[in-house]
Amino acid sequence: MRKLNVAIIGYGRSGCDIHGAFLRSPANDICTVVAVVENDPARAAVAREHFGCDTYRSYKDLFERSDLDFVVDASYSDLHYPITKDLLAHGLNVLCEKPLCKTPEMVQDLIDTAKANNVIFTIFHQYRFNDYYIKMHELLQQKVIGDIKLVRACQNSFSRRYDWQTLLYRDAGSMRNNAAHSIEQIMHLAGSDEMPKIQSKMDIWNSVGDAEDYLFCTLEYSDGVRYEMEVNPSDAFAQDAATFTIYGSRGTMRVYIDKIVYRYYLDEEVPVPVLQHKSIHHPDGSPAYCNNQLVWHEESLEFDEDIWSSFATCSNRFYHNWYDALVNGAELFIKPEHIKAQIAIFCEIERQNPLEVKFKKPDDVI
Repeated sequence: MRKLNVAIIGYGRSGCDIHGAFLRSPANDICTVVAVVENDPARAAVAREHFGCDTYRSYKDLFERSDLDFVVDASYSDLHYPITKDLLAHGLNVLCEKPLCKTPEMVQDLIDTAKANNVIFTIFHQYRFNDYYIKMHELLQQKVIGDIKLVRACQNSFSRRYDWQTLLYRDAGSMRNNAAHSIEQIMHLAGSDEMPKIQSKMDIWNSVGDAEDYLFCTLEYSDGVRYEMEVNPSDAFAQDAATFTIYGSRGTMRVYIDKIVYRYYLDEEVPVPVLQHKSIHHPDGSPAYCNNQLVWHEESLEFDEDIWSSFATCSNRFYHNWYDALVNGAELFIKPEHIKAQIAIFCEIERQNPLEVKFKKPDDVI
């Protein structure tokens, strides 16, 4: 198997701890890191130690190389669009971190730039490769709990952030950072890139920046299914919360990173209720209540996953699909057109919840 030469832009949390973690792992049989772009000398030294690669302070230095098969853009969120566009314009394939950019028009510009330069790009939305999500989607397709009525997604924690992910000038905040993955999963569950009906609330509860850390939104698609998404930074019991709770016409499913539990009844085991137009009562005349005589079944599945092992699993699967797309022309797992629709959802939520920009970029910050 031919290995692809890759450069990483940004060796911080995502570049080092997610992309770098996979690229350093035994599961990586497809890529060789030949360059890392990192302005911080200490992080650049770590990258050289990890990969024995070249390091640069500017991504533009990559344009002098002729050996790159693709570039990972793990820069700050507000730099994703200009850097990715420049890379595409110079004939480089790009794997960009989320969020890709600010507006749908920017996404279309990147699509046009890639097409004009005969290269491809994708966005690192890897959460659909989680074991829990793959199995959850399969079970819902089988209608084990009947027709889906309501889906609740939760990414709660007790968090008091004070890093760049709390700054609007960085295109940061809970929606474009945390909720981006769940909203992409919701779009896949809905099977549609349409613009849903949206009601939303964003606020700043615990963080010190000017970007939201609280988000609650409802997305209602044309098939009538309602999806609710919450990122709550004040949930001290978040470890007990399900990642997804799905309510169906015949039962309920709770989905966690390491397990799925669902309770349901079977139509053939339950009498069909007969509508009564008068009040119901027992034979002795005393008042009666509706009794569905449900026969409940409960099943569970367990996965050998925690948050860090799930990162490794998802990265491995995503990178191998990306490799297959680059080398064999396979279909992209995450298409830019799909993310264009997602970013339109982001923009509508932000339109409903305008936040005041209170901070500007200091002169000594890239």
